[in-house]
Amino acid sequence: MSEETMLSILTGPVGALALCLFAIYFVARWVATHVPIWVDRHLKQIDKMIDSHNNDREMYKETLGTLTVSLKDLGKEVDVIKDDVKEIKQAVKTVTKGQ
Repeated sequence: MSEETMLSILTGPVGALALCLFAIYFVARWVATHVPIWVDRHLKQIDKMIDSHNNDREMYKETLGTLTVSLKDLGKEVDVIKDDVKEIKQAVKTVTKGQ
């Protein structure tokens, strides 16, 4: 091959094709080494969010249980107060009728 033909091949479509193939190879290699790291980092963040959500859910359950017990106790106290008010009301009626 003459120098002119070799120069034409290197600077023409064949050279461009070779350059593109090398570029694709190196970009693919770079992507293959970096993307799995990014994906793992992203998945770890998602796992942390899920763990945090589960912890929040457990705390919510505990708080809801405590609130339920408190409401039951409050309900019992209100029932006692209702009974006391009924007794007072009855006593007032009795006293006012007797006068």
